[in-house]
Amino acid sequence: MILALLVFAQTPTDSGAALYGRMCVACHGADAHGHPAATTRLAVPPADLADCAASSSETEDQWTGVVLKGGSAYGLSLDMPAFGEAITPEDARRIIRYVRSLCREPGWPPGELNFPRAFVAEKAYPENELVATLSGREQELIYERRIGRRAQIELNVGTVLDSLDRPFDHSAEPYVAVGAEPVRGLAFQGQVIGSVEEGEGYAALTWVAGVGRRMGRVAPELEATGTAPRGGGSTVTLVPQLWMQLSRLGHVAMSLGLQVPVKRPDKRAKLAAFMLWDYGDAGLLKGW
Repeated sequence: MILALLVFAQTPTDSGAALYGRMCVACHGADAHGHPAATTRLAVPPADLADCAASSSETEDQWTGVVLKGGSAYGLSLDMPAFGEAITPEDARRIIRYVRSLCREPGWPPGELNFPRAFVAEKAYPENELVATLSGREQELIYERRIGRRAQIELNVGTVLDSLDRPFDHSAEPYVAVGAEPVRGLAFQGQVIGSVEEGEGYAALTWVAGVGRRMGRVAPELEATGTAPRGGGSTVTLVPQLWMQLSRLGHVAMSLGLQVPVKRPDKRAKLAAFMLWDYGDAGLLKGW
C-alpha cells in the first residue's frame, strides 16, 4: 500500500503592521507620526496617525474608505492614493486597526460612538464644533471645544428676534448626556438637563430621549423631550428630523425637523433646523 501525503503551503495573512510598513511608511513614517521619507514629495503634510485624537475620532468604516478610495473621495488631499486595486477591504481594516493600536492612552472613545447630532439632545461625545440653530423665532450659536479624551467646554449665545426687553437669553444648564448603540445601526441618545436662572435658582428639569439610524449621508431621527418647570405645567414635545451630511468629509452637516407639542395643545408646531461645522476636522471650505 502506498500512502500519499499531500502538504499544502498557505501564505500567512499579512498583519496590519506588515501592511502598513509596505504601503504607508513612505508618507506617514515608520512611527506613523507623519514624517515622510526624504525622497517623498507631498503637497500637504501627512496626517499624524499615531495621534489618539486623530485616530479615534472617525469610524473604522470611514478610515477604511479613505484607504481604499483615496483622499479625493472624501475631499482630502490628492496625496492620499486609493489602494482599492492593491489590497482587499479586509487588509485595509487590518491597517486601520494597527494604526489605532498606536494610541497608547486608554480611554479615548472610538468614532463609532460619534453619532449624528440630534436637534435637542447634546451628543455624549466631545467635539470641536460650531453649531447655529433655529427653533421658531429663537436662534442659538453654540461653540464646543474638546479637552483631552472625554471633556468639553461649551459656550452658548441665544437670541430672540421678537423680544424687545430681553433680546439675549442666558442661564446655566448643567446636564448629563448618554449615547449607545443597542442594536447595530440604531443609535440612542439621551440627556437630562437642569436649568438655573440668574438670580432665581433652579428653574426646570428637562429630559430628552431619541433614536436614529444613519443611512449613507442621511440619518432620520425621532426625539421626545419633556420639561418640568419649578412652578408646574410640564410639557412633552416630539421632534422628527432628518440629519444630512453636506461635505464629502462629513465635517459640515445640517438637520431639518419639526417640534410638535403633544402635551401642550395650545402651542403650535415649530420649524427646527441647525447647521454644523466640525472645525476640528478641516476648514469650512475644505473637504467638499
